[in-house]
Amino acid sequence: MDYTERLTQEHSRSNTDAIAGAIGSDPAEFKKIINILYTAKAPLPQRASWLLAVVSRNHPELITPYVPQFINSVSGFTIDGIKRNMMSALCTQNIPKRLQGKLVSICFDFILSPSETVAVKVLSLDILAKFIKDYPELKNELTAAIEDQLPKTTMAFHSKGRKVLKKLGS
Repeated sequence: MDYTERLTQEHSRSNTDAIAGAIGSDPAEFKKIINILYTAKAPLPQRASWLLAVVSRNHPELITPYVPQFINSVSGFTIDGIKRNMMSALCTQNIPKRLQGKLVSICFDFILSPSETVAVKVLSLDILAKFIKDYPELKNELTAAIEDQLPKTTMAFHSKGRKVLKKLGS
């Protein structure tokens, strides 16, 4: 399948699902989507990132080889949809120890950024909440970040933030 052509034709859930179905669990086909994400001109990278999120839910094993690349590049994207979909894909992964510190830092930067979207902030909360089991020392910092953001953000952040605080026992 020519994914570039297919992504250009239509931007819809049904088209995204059809392309994800064509990719299936084939790593070589999925790599074509990664290439579009990183090399194509707008709006194709954003559309490819939506595929990334869908495929990560259906076949998270396809995402695993790209985790280092995603962590190293997610902050550099200016399009919210791409960051949101990459963070969504990262939520499905067990992050290697050597990359955890960098991802934790990125998540805190996203949460505390006044210009970051709520969706990216909420996904960052999800990722950080998973790390608390292994790094209990992050609990106070995460609690402070959530409490800092509560008066500045939307109800979606409030809802997720309160759930995370409850989980943390704060």
